[in-house]
Amino acid sequence: MKHIFTTLVFCFCISTIFAQKKPKNTYTIAFYNVENLFDTEDDPAIDDSEFLPTAENKWDNEKYQKKLVNMSSAISTLGSPQAPDILGLCEIENKRVIEDLIAQPALKSKNYGIVHYNSPDERGIDVGMIYKKDAFKPFAEKSCRIIFPEAKDKTRDFLIVSGILGNKDTLHVFVAHFPSRRGGLKESEHKRVFVASEIKSKVDSIQKRSSKANIIVMGDLNDEPTNKSIVETLNAKPYSDGLKQGQMFNTMGVLKAEGKGTHAYYNGKEKTTEWNLLDQIILSPNLVNKKASLRYVLKSATIHKPEMLMQQEPAQYKGQPLRTFAGKKYLGGYSDHFPVFIQLGSYK
Repeated sequence: MKHIFTTLVFCFCISTIFAQKKPKNTYTIAFYNVENLFDTEDDPAIDDSEFLPTAENKWDNEKYQKKLVNMSSAISTLGSPQAPDILGLCEIENKRVIEDLIAQPALKSKNYGIVHYNSPDERGIDVGMIYKKDAFKPFAEKSCRIIFPEAKDKTRDFLIVSGILGNKDTLHVFVAHFPSRRGGLKESEHKRVFVASEIKSKVDSIQKRSSKANIIVMGDLNDEPTNKSIVETLNAKPYSDGLKQGQMFNTMGVLKAEGKGTHAYYNGKEKTTEWNLLDQIILSPNLVNKKASLRYVLKSATIHKPEMLMQQEPAQYKGQPLRTFAGKKYLGGYSDHFPVFIQLGSYK
């Protein structure tokens, strides 16, 4: 599978060597797993005991404010000095933490709106979205509940937000956080496949109403672009040319083929760093249609990792995301994931 994937990516690169005309306007679309953005107040409806002043890691207001400053600083540099026009978020506790985030000096002037709903996740972590009000105007939003066949399991809802981008083009944005790999990759795979099938059903429904619908599926998918939930269930391919009906384009496919990732694991036994590309942005065919008024800016898919987001020491962790905690040790960093972004161009 991996050899076929790499060959397809190579063919895609060859097919896109011709220059694409410059867009009239560009929009940065991004996603960021902000890793446990919790406030300091006890919410009896969820298990937030790890992030309270009385917890072992002493999650107090000083640490919370440091986290907000760090995350807002990182977000403000995503895509351009102007910050993202649309940003999907995951691992947020509630709407309040998003409000506190966009109120930070680095983001306050961006005039962000918020989409958020509480999920049934036992730890209370949700997905959400912020958007620049002068760039994107939502007209419909929905939080979709996941009901597994084995009803005892719970996971995050996924969002569908539909709106007008740049006062002209309709855009449908899905934001998701797939179930983790806890218990083993293969043992937990069926859960991610199930969530992917629920999303694909909604995508197909939109496309039945309009075959030229502009759709983005973004999130921490807890799977690689080569895994079943992505390449088979979502039918997301690492190439944009020659997509067949029902297929989508995974903008992170090329980056995966290059060995890049958004989340790292240090294998102490082998003394090697293993990179996973879990955070992805996937597009419907019309967004790579060379004649469409709104479309993907070629080669704009980026894993955003400026030096400030990277751990520098100890040596074995150098270059990995600088997170808030490493186990129980407070690092005062950002997240255990790097954010990702693409750019969409308006050509008419």
